Amino acid sequence: MLYRSKFISSSGLTGLAMALCIASSGAAQADALYVGAGAYFTDVEIAAGGEDDITPAGFVGYQFLDSNLLMLSAEVGYYDLGAWSGSLDDVNYSVDASALTFAGVAYVPLGPFFEVYAKAGLAAVEVKTRFADTPRTDDDTETFIGAGVALDFFDTVDIYAEYLQFDNQIDSQMIGVGIRFDFF
Repeated sequence: MLYRSKFISSSGLTGLAMALCIASSGAAQADALYVGAGAYFTDVEIAAGGEDDITPAGFVGYQFLDSNLLMLSAEVGYYDLGAWSGSLDDVNYSVDASALTFAGVAYVPLGPFFEVYAKAGLAAVEVKTRFADTPRTDDDTETFIGAGVALDFFDTVDIYAEYLQFDNQIDSQMIGVGIRFDFF
């Protein structure tokens, strides 16, 4: 009986060692730092009606999990939500809005070159308005969400397309395309 328990014990340790070797060979890694920029078609609803604009955006992120099934990142970004001006009942107005964001991003790879992702976070939104030559600046922290697709080239360059929605006083929605560079 003593011989059998030593055998079970030693084969159990061998099995555990093999399992650890196999698990570590497929362990998740992280690509670390990435930067990106894009151009966005922005659609907003304000009291004077709907307005559209083409705006820039940029972001910096850190990917802290990269596995075959899921990738997770934290991201800081700047989004220009647009600038508009016009006249309502013979009163001139202008609106200029932007957001600084902090988001979590979850990617799901669909093959070696294609990813879908979702992002959600907080946005520090600044809206500058001028009605009848009276300026006003509103700052607020709001939530935002987004979803997108990315095409991965050379494992370090992604071309992406995404949709973002900001829950702010001007009801901003954006559709954009851009490029992202990963640094290992």
